[in-house]
Amino acid sequence: MSETSPPPTLPPVFPKAVIIKKSRQLSPIWIIPIVAACLGLWLVWQHFSAKGPLVEVQFETAEGIVSGKTSIMCRSVGVGIVETVRLDANMKGVITTIRIDHAAANVLKSDTRFWVVRPRFGGTGISGLSTIVSGTYIELDPGLSKQTARKFIGLENPPVTPQGVPGLHITLVADEGGSLGPGSSISYKGIKVGKIESRVFNTQKSRVEYGAFIEGTFGNLVSERSRFWNVSGIDLDVSAAGVRLRTGTLESLVAGGVAFDSAEIDIHAKQAGDGFIFPLYKSHDDTEDTSLNPRLTYLLLFKDSVRGLSKEAPVEFRGIRIGTVEDISFDFLPNDPEHRVPVLIKLDASVLGNLPKDDLSAGPGVIAQSVRTGLRATLKTGSLLTGQLFVDLDFQKEGPSAEVVMVEGYRTIPTISSGLGQLQDKVTALLDKFQALPLNETVTNANTALAEIKDMAVVAKGTVAELNGAAANLDKLLASKETQALPAELKSSLTSLRKTLDGFNQNSSVYRDLATTIQELSSALRAIDSLATTIERKPSSLLWGNPKGNVSPPRAKP
Repeated sequence: MSETSPPPTLPPVFPKAVIIKKSRQLSPIWIIPIVAACLGLWLVWQHFSAKGPLVEVQFETAEGIVSGKTSIMCRSVGVGIVETVRLDANMKGVITTIRIDHAAANVLKSDTRFWVVRPRFGGTGISGLSTIVSGTYIELDPGLSKQTARKFIGLENPPVTPQGVPGLHITLVADEGGSLGPGSSISYKGIKVGKIESRVFNTQKSRVEYGAFIEGTFGNLVSERSRFWNVSGIDLDVSAAGVRLRTGTLESLVAGGVAFDSAEIDIHAKQAGDGFIFPLYKSHDDTEDTSLNPRLTYLLLFKDSVRGLSKEAPVEFRGIRIGTVEDISFDFLPNDPEHRVPVLIKLDASVLGNLPKDDLSAGPGVIAQSVRTGLRATLKTGSLLTGQLFVDLDFQKEGPSAEVVMVEGYRTIPTISSGLGQLQDKVTALLDKFQALPLNETVTNANTALAEIKDMAVVAKGTVAELNGAAANLDKLLASKETQALPAELKSSLTSLRKTLDGFNQNSSVYRDLATTIQELSSALRAIDSLATTIERKPSSLLWGNPKGNVSPPRAKP
């Protein structure tokens, strides 16, 4: 059965709406969100711009560094903070990320320096004590370069001199390092004028190089011929010249120090500039040796022992140094039959001959003429305490003449034994003479003489005993009463004798009688003399008598 579909119905027709277009206008309510968004963007920009740049500084350790707490200081003003601390990729250190304030970003140059400030104690003193209370911080030293940088290697020790300080930067070189180090003082005539900034060992040149800084007000004192020497510790020199003691300042005794001077002969020398290199001498005495110019080489052959003579020992002429011992070795004369000790020296003939220092041609002639007139070399003791020797050149009045001769390609100066050697030779000669004496006969005679002396001593001993007995008897005799009365008796006898002699006075009768008797005796003697004369002439008168009659001798007048 089929169904009949109804007829389609038409959709209803609706009226079309008429749209009326109006112009759009921003609602005032949107002003607030827009202003808020702009303010937020400005705050974000202000936040990031105020943070400043990030830099990385590498240190060996992170001791005392704490993320978010350790501050960055530049001349006691905070300029940043440590944000992070991490290990280096090669595990050789730590890398700190530091946020620098925007206002201080201009200090980040390629030569900017960072170091950790913590309590330190060393030869230069004590520093960083304030960090005990405030905590460790990182110090920043602004750079002077025009190139900027964001990665740096931190210093393990604080720099001695801040960058930009006016002054003179020089280099001192030495053969070996001592107590000098960064912070050691540099003085001029006892006044501190600078410091040692660094100490580096140059492996290529095998020497120690010190970076030194002289303050700007004293930089003009350093000339190209200034001399620097080490004044660390105490310099004690004991020699034949006496005892010399040199010390620096108290600071140099503790931390070491350097001194320098500019001799008067160098007044017209040019002023030294930055980077000038100076040798650093071990002591002030070494600087005085620089005035010498020993370039003439001579060989000395000593028969004495050279124990105590070392390289660089002085060669002197009457107390004035004119050279240096260069070497001591048998290699200079290996086949010497006398086995003398060769000593190679270098002389400055200009000191001995008053020659120009740059004139080497006249030097050998001066030495040769001096040798002809008696110049000889000898070893002498320079230090009574250590026994150190030095070579002394002087003219000898006695001795054979000599000339400068060539030995193994070297000019030689004649040598003589030292004072001790001369004394030894004299003692040896004396012992030889003593040995030549007839000692056996002398000893036998001496024994005989001693035996006789012994016998004489025995006799003398008996004689002394007899003398002692006689002395005792004499004492007894003197002590007897008769001996004591003897002076009184002698006095009485002398009194009687004086009275007797007084009786023979010219006015006494005894004297007159004695005078008369003497006159009569004289007359008798004259008569006898006359008679004897007559008998001698006429012996017959003794029988016949005097023909002219008897002649009687005249009588003496009373």
